[in-house]
Amino acid sequence: MFEIDPDKPDIPALARILSGMGVLCLIGSVISALLAFSKYEWLNEAFAMAGAVGAFLLGLVFFGQAKILELLAVVSARVKSRFAIEGLAKSMGAPSLMPTVTPGAPATPRPGLITQPVKERVIHVPDEQAREQGFRVR
Repeated sequence: MFEIDPDKPDIPALARILSGMGVLCLIGSVISALLAFSKYEWLNEAFAMAGAVGAFLLGLVFFGQAKILELLAVVSARVKSRFAIEGLAKSMGAPSLMPTVTPGAPATPRPGLITQPVKERVIHVPDEQAREQGFRVR
């Protein structure tokens, strides 16, 4: 019912903030360019045009950073799902998803699990004391 699609994760908040700042910079760039061509006496055209170019470049940087953060979220979700799948496969005893042998080489069987034999607890009791308590001495 509630599944997370690793190809479309939630966009991080920082990426949304950077996208918004990029939009504001592009709007400011358009306004500054319009002011540069408005021929107002109180406005220096060179500074207005430089501001328009600077705001445009800053907007592109913000959009680029936002896109990188979105893609990092996608990559992170894919890596997490890959490790989860491999961990599940290892716990079920299935072969690994990433084979370590080359396709042309013969596959060698994997050794089974090594289990330690159960050790009995040995307590040393002197023979005389064992006889007193009713145990047989070996």
